[in-house]
Amino acid sequence: MDTLLKNFIDRLESLPDKPSSDTLKTCLLEIDRRQLPIKEYTGFSSQGYKRNVVHVSGKCEIAVICFKKEQFTPIHDHGGSIGVTIVREGAMTEELFIKQPTGMITPTFTRKYRKGELAYINTATIHRISNTHTDDLVTINIYFPPLTLMNLYNLGNTQVEKWFADYSDFKGLIPR
Repeated sequence: MDTLLKNFIDRLESLPDKPSSDTLKTCLLEIDRRQLPIKEYTGFSSQGYKRNVVHVSGKCEIAVICFKKEQFTPIHDHGGSIGVTIVREGAMTEELFIKQPTGMITPTFTRKYRKGELAYINTATIHRISNTHTDDLVTINIYFPPLTLMNLYNLGNTQVEKWFADYSDFKGLIPR
């Protein structure tokens, strides 16, 4: 593993269990100025966006998420995790939603992020990420605690599906 990446992981592991958004943003900006080496974790799929886990522990997760043109996530929350995303390549579109008292979700607004810009995810965030541009999209994502569960929403009804992370390549690191 590259020394810069190892130092970044060590820095994240030294943070409190619930770091502030400012702390996460500072860590990611500091390391991204030095171009965190993620090439070996950058991989795409023709079937949809691809999550490439770089590091996961009981405390945090680092993932490189890759999107080809017109690929997108489902509408989701982060199941109690907070995090920060930085756009490494391309441009990211984030659609934000709010849950109504009826249980339905409705869109609130859309934001666009360019290379080097940060997006913060809190425990109330419900969103969909997409690549609406022609270039590939690559993001670096940090989650505290690791992203083990996401609730998946739809616009047609109040049904919520569950997504569970598969960390089979990281056996023993995530408490079950």
